Amino acid sequence: MIGYTIYRPDGTSERGEVDWPPDPRYDQIAALVKPLVDGPIERVRVLDPAKAAADEIRGAADYLDMFVDEMGHMRTPPRPRNETATAIYRANWLRAHPDVAPEDIAWIAGTAVLFDRPVWT
Repeated sequence: MIGYTIYRPDGTSERGEVDWPPDPRYDQIAALVKPLVDGPIERVRVLDPAKAAADEIRGAADYLDMFVDEMGHMRTPPRPRNETATAIYRANWLRAHPDVAPEDIAWIAGTAVLFDRPVWT
């Protein structure tokens, strides 16, 4: 089982699990994620939120896969801003570049799905 969290723009979240093989295929990922984000999916590699304040990042093991609507910003009207997903998305960059203003970094539009481990290989 692979756990995941759905983050919605209204601030709500929901946990789920899916019974996938260790290395799921794109069509398996898309079948779950596309209806949740209501659009074509884009993978965003993000720092595990539990590691954002860690003293040291160990490498690939500290990153997770998050999926968002790749057209969320371009829709008319655009999908609403997702504050929680945006904070997760920005955490790695801000950790490495603390002098950067957070609003200078892109934000996540619409629903996001964050898996408990990398699923895209």
